Amino acid sequence: MFSTSAFANMIRQSYVQTEGDAPLFCWDIIQLNRATTTNTQQDFYGLKTIMATRQWSLNLNFRELLQNHYTIVITDPRQAIQWVSSSFQKMTGYSKLEAIGQKPSFLQGKNTDPQQLIYLREQLSAGLKTQTEIVNYRKNGEEYLCWIEALPVLNRKGELVNYLAIEKEVKQLG
Repeated sequence: MFSTSAFANMIRQSYVQTEGDAPLFCWDIIQLNRATTTNTQQDFYGLKTIMATRQWSLNLNFRELLQNHYTIVITDPRQAIQWVSSSFQKMTGYSKLEAIGQKPSFLQGKNTDPQQLIYLREQLSAGLKTQTEIVNYRKNGEEYLCWIEALPVLNRKGELVNYLAIEKEVKQLG
């Protein structure tokens, strides 16, 4: 049987300490992994709900995209953001609530190439899936290069109901 002080010493010694960092238990790592898994599951079920209610005819492996840390953005036909995945905040600094109702252009700024935006808009207006890279801006003003695959989403009747963007940060700029 351990005394209280012996047990406390044993716990203190079980910490992994690195220079200047706070102690870390292995279950801290497990909890971080669990939180990521929970976000992925919540995002997946959120997407399934949207797909069902909007009657999407689209068939993508959203679970794989989310597990590979792609950011997913869904807009209405007028391009107002309706939903973003949990990774959106990590990539942009904006919370889901800050993004909902905005147009994706709120992430763009002076170094965003207008020709890329025109290309993206023209392809989507023509009903085509497209890919491009554009300079976006985080909430704190940092630039980052963002790879985007965007596509129109039709319902089972063939009507445009949403636009979908699958995004990933390519690199931080500046």
